[in-house]
Amino acid sequence: MNPLKSVRATIISGFVLSVVIAFLVNNDGDILETMNERWSLVVWLHVFFGVIWIGLLYYFNFVQVPAVGDALADDGGPGPSAINKYVAPRALWWFRWSALLTWITGATALHYYLPMSLH
Repeated sequence: MNPLKSVRATIISGFVLSVVIAFLVNNDGDILETMNERWSLVVWLHVFFGVIWIGLLYYFNFVQVPAVGDALADDGGPGPSAINKYVAPRALWWFRWSALLTWITGATALHYYLPMSLH
């Protein structure tokens, strides 16, 4: 069972691996004891979801849009309907949820950061 054969399994494997690394780097084992550590976890998640969001944005702008143009020019191929029917909905699903989770984790990080910055 190779987790790199599907997008969902690859993303989940990367997330699990990075959480395991975060636990291994933590020396005392109490990762969520203080507000500072909670804030660090939320910021880490914010960056994680932000990378997915911006990566998909670059995908749409630099890969999918030119590919649809090339598919329109190709007379023998399936045309842009194949891209728009099968690829775009999946990419848009990930784009939508990564944008939402980036915003939510950013607002949560701000919630944790403001009381710490007032001390």
